[in-house]
Amino acid sequence: MRLLKLLVVAATLTTVAAAAAQADSVGPPWGPATPNFNLEVVLQPVAGGPDNGFGLVKFRQPKDAAKIVVLDTWVRDLAPNHGYYLQRATDLNVNDDCTGTNWLTLGQGPVPQAITTDETGTGRADLFRDLAAVPLGTHFDIHFRVIDTATSAVVLESGCYQFTVSQ
Repeated sequence: MRLLKLLVVAATLTTVAAAAAQADSVGPPWGPATPNFNLEVVLQPVAGGPDNGFGLVKFRQPKDAAKIVVLDTWVRDLAPNHGYYLQRATDLNVNDDCTGTNWLTLGQGPVPQAITTDETGTGRADLFRDLAAVPLGTHFDIHFRVIDTATSAVVLESGCYQFTVSQ
């Protein structure tokens, strides 16, 4: 009886191992590219900026051929009834050290769009960027900042993130 139980356990383990190997050969459910195509970017106050300011960018690239990155952006505890721009800079030396200074103001594709705060200093913007010109699989460091539309002063900034253009 013990031998029969041992054989059943061995057969079960062999079946599980074979299923796992087959699942690995199919690939991950998010596509052929490695992760880092969806980011949760945290924006913190800069020195001299608002003490309690905060922001979040949900940076998403849907799995399709369009290569459009959606940037669901919100900020809070900034100046009330005021405008801000979200900017990004990149560099191709992927090493967790964002040295890029090629700041690009984000918006509706190539058209910059302000994030306008309400009377409580909270604002939201649905932005997007077309990456059609960037080859699939391109990896880069990326960081973000929020600037005042009137003075261009930086009020929030992010740490360094890595991104991979996917399909």
